[in-house]
Amino acid sequence: MSQPTVLCAGEVLFDCLEVPPDPPQCFLGGAPANVACGLVKLGVRAAFLGAVGDDALGEQACAELTALGVNIEAVERVAGVPTRQVRVQLVGGDRQFVGFAPAGTSVFADMQFYGQQVSPSLLAGARFFVTGTLGLASEPTATTIEHLVQQLRQRETLILIDANWRPIFWPDASAAPERIRPFLAQAHFLKLAKEEAELFFSDSDPQVVYRALWGMAPDHAVVITDGDQAIRYCWHENQGELQPPAMPVVDTTGAGDGFVAGWIAQLLQGSPENYRDSQWQAACLEFATVVGALVTTKRGAIAAQPTLAEVTQWLRDHPERKILTP
Repeated sequence: MSQPTVLCAGEVLFDCLEVPPDPPQCFLGGAPANVACGLVKLGVRAAFLGAVGDDALGEQACAELTALGVNIEAVERVAGVPTRQVRVQLVGGDRQFVGFAPAGTSVFADMQFYGQQVSPSLLAGARFFVTGTLGLASEPTATTIEHLVQQLRQRETLILIDANWRPIFWPDASAAPERIRPFLAQAHFLKLAKEEAELFFSDSDPQVVYRALWGMAPDHAVVITDGDQAIRYCWHENQGELQPPAMPVVDTTGAGDGFVAGWIAQLLQGSPENYRDSQWQAACLEFATVVGALVTTKRGAIAAQPTLAEVTQWLRDHPERKILTP
């Protein structure tokens, strides 16, 4: 398998959608795994780094990732603990996380990632590293991810963090923001939902968040999303906002992960000089909003992700959207 360009580390699990009276439908998910799959569908070589249980669901997760073309050489199989299932209920297309399965379980495989199969060659070939904050909720995964971020920053790999705040994963959710804020400062590119920005920084103005994390340091970006409302961003010295395209929403699960995949796919087409250009920034993020919006038109975070051909066709059908040529 080709050397991956993007490494995505953290949780892989199954989202079990409960839409009574139908039986639950379980889809492979977990934000970093979603991003890895989304990248591959957009033509980018990606690897997933994390842990699954030594169980049937763990085997299924590895099989599905492999079938999509995601590199899983750094995926660990953990004996004695299950692959996590997350119970998700849909209300008007919006998801609500209501619990975990198997019921009564307190330790899941994604919490037991040691990084023992992460090779130097895997790190050496990466241009981007993507992760979130769910891994910080438990050890040893938290230490593993923080160590990977430190290693990769030393190699000048670009770090993208999607906060992906889920209080249900934290034993003490009230203590999480103090743990999370310093971690977010390690990013070069940061995605926050509006409510996450308000929780962690008491403000949803991207410029306020930018300065709280990095002061006046250049070459960073904060993007704040708000569902189907306009995204706002502060990138280098530029500020702006973009309205995502309207789509017939079926399931919003994974829309943010689709946005991240689209953002990185376009970042890989650019250069540090492009990253400072306001028009290039807007076109880059416009592409990402289209990818994220298309994810909402089907059920399942990964199953709904568009291919590059599908995104390209949508853009051809909507020439009013000013997008970089894929």
